[in-house]
Amino acid sequence: MQQAQRVHLGLPDPVIQLGCASTACCIADGICMPFDFLKTRLQLQNELMPPGAPRLGVLGMSMRVLRSEGILAFYDGLPAAMLRQASYGGLCFSSYPYVRNALSPNAGSGQPSPLWTKLAAGALTGSIASALANPTDVVKVRLQADGRLRMQGEAPRYQGTFNAFRSILATEGVAAFYKGVGPNMQRAAVVNGAGIAAYDQSKQTVVRLMGEDDSLRARCLAALIGGVTTALVGCPFDVVKTRMMNQHQGRPLYISVSECFTSIVRVEGIRALWKGLLPVYVRQAPFNMLNYLILEQLTTVFLGKTIM
Repeated sequence: MQQAQRVHLGLPDPVIQLGCASTACCIADGICMPFDFLKTRLQLQNELMPPGAPRLGVLGMSMRVLRSEGILAFYDGLPAAMLRQASYGGLCFSSYPYVRNALSPNAGSGQPSPLWTKLAAGALTGSIASALANPTDVVKVRLQADGRLRMQGEAPRYQGTFNAFRSILATEGVAAFYKGVGPNMQRAAVVNGAGIAAYDQSKQTVVRLMGEDDSLRARCLAALIGGVTTALVGCPFDVVKTRMMNQHQGRPLYISVSECFTSIVRVEGIRALWKGLLPVYVRQAPFNMLNYLILEQLTTVFLGKTIM
């Protein structure tokens, strides 16, 4: 880890690390929000319709939303997204180094942690953090999906983030906030197990091959590799999670995660599991780049070291 002079805040290091991770995630997600919005709309497009059904691509969906809903629609669910990143992202990225080091047989020896400890730490921290933050994810997905109702001439279900929280609680109960928690945890375990480990391992490899200390170039290359890995591995889980979370209690299309998965493959074809892959990657690549660069810079300033 890179050591540097730090700004002392008088707070325990884990608290500072959580604050750095939450801040980095919120800034990165706020900038990348339009791509996340497009990903959700594309994943809900032609739900349970045959593969040959007409569908819009990324540009077509973008123009349709711009014409019918306006540019601000791309930021539907922004407050919920910020709440999600402050909780899920903050907990996941701040706890990862502690879990990785606890699992590593090389802890304290100065040797790099084995790849399996990085995969396990990413999966464990991701799944736990996603379960805790699931209510914010449900609200974000529903707000992003609501625009489809407006386009069909129907009234949207919710008038904003906090109205959505109140309405879901009043009409569907607490359990509704944990719809899709299974695929969300599975997705987070796979995405974080692969994505964070890919960044951590790639940075370590790039630094060794380039023969230089931790650098901006090494972080950028590692973030790009992590973005590709995260998008390819996580997209099927993201599609299932989005479908499950968007269901209304009175009109469920799926009764379980496995039924959702098999229905999508049977009716829409296996390629439907990668619906929205392009906006997933277009969102994930800059998100990874911004998140890791901001996180590493903040921890260098406030902790005197990088945490990956």
